[in-house]
Amino acid sequence: MTQVQKIYLASFLKNQTYFVPIIIIFFQTFGLTYSEIFWIFTIGSVFSFLIEIPTGIFADLYGKRLSIIISKFLIFIAFIAFGFSFGFWSLILANLLYELGKSFRSGTETAYVYDYLLENPRGPSYTTVKANQKFYARVSESIGTAIGGLIAVRYGFEWAFLVAAVPALINFIQSLTWSPITENSEKFTFAGRLKFAADAFQEIYQHKILRRLIINIILFSSVFFALEKFVQPYMVTVGVPLEYFGFIYSGFLIVVAFLVRYVSRLEDRFGGITVLNYLTVISFLPILILGLGYSSIVGVILFFFVLMVDNIRSPIENSVFHDFISSKNRATMGSILELFTSSAKLIVLPITGYLADFYSMSVAILILSLVVLFNGTIFWLTKK
Repeated sequence: MTQVQKIYLASFLKNQTYFVPIIIIFFQTFGLTYSEIFWIFTIGSVFSFLIEIPTGIFADLYGKRLSIIISKFLIFIAFIAFGFSFGFWSLILANLLYELGKSFRSGTETAYVYDYLLENPRGPSYTTVKANQKFYARVSESIGTAIGGLIAVRYGFEWAFLVAAVPALINFIQSLTWSPITENSEKFTFAGRLKFAADAFQEIYQHKILRRLIINIILFSSVFFALEKFVQPYMVTVGVPLEYFGFIYSGFLIVVAFLVRYVSRLEDRFGGITVLNYLTVISFLPILILGLGYSSIVGVILFFFVLMVDNIRSPIENSVFHDFISSKNRATMGSILELFTSSAKLIVLPITGYLADFYSMSVAILILSLVVLFNGTIFWLTKK
């Protein structure tokens, strides 16, 4: 098996997440309000905010491959913790473990892929590999979600997490076989890397295009992170039976899986920046309609349409972002992007939860649509 195939296998295994179509409903079985549910994710984002830079520096100091291995092991443990959760605080602990695992991976895995492909130029392009990763991830999720709804209905919500721990363990084991890449040969101290991080912030501040790109990415990502939390409650509101949740997610993910395979063609034809701009604009109208209180099965389609846009944007925004940074600092810079994204979630998540509890889910979604409009106009991306 080639390294690129192992990367694809990792994308498949890490997305055998059977709990995806029922996780918010799972939280609600503990009697949690929207505010409490969003606080679970907010606290996770705070933790992610605090550890993003240190884990990125760890990857640059000790190797991206080692960081990826640690990530996959921690995520396996997190799924076990979710399965044995019994209330608000145990869910927070499980989510913190999950965020820790993600932080060792975020920025680092994309940096590993980018650097591996640079060292092996006869292989496919970075955008092609990222699009294929999305393809295998969505195929995997479509299988996992179809099964997950049935597992939850027949055996209980906790079993969706416990079963998901099995492919997570396999993913950890297969990551041990990943090919080494050329890491930094320079002698860096931890304090030196902290200084680099400070310099990187200064560079971002002075680089107008990169700064604008980062703001565009973090606003879009944080809005969609909040928006997806309403999909399952919305399906309950319009009368979709729980056992169908997985099949609805599955159908959506199959469509996305095939669409993302052609993302590189969009980027090649129109340019990454242009595609990012218009995808932002396209996503605004469906969110606005949902925010104005539209409630029917068609609304479920609108939800999944905007989530599809997010999936199409992801490999393109990663490619555009990495075009601006050098290889030796790629993991740390990737973590800086994740840190900014986490900081945006710290603002968006609790406000969204508050609006949903004290006003309505529709009002919360309407405000999110206005943020998307603001992002698509004020932070419209240009090449100069």
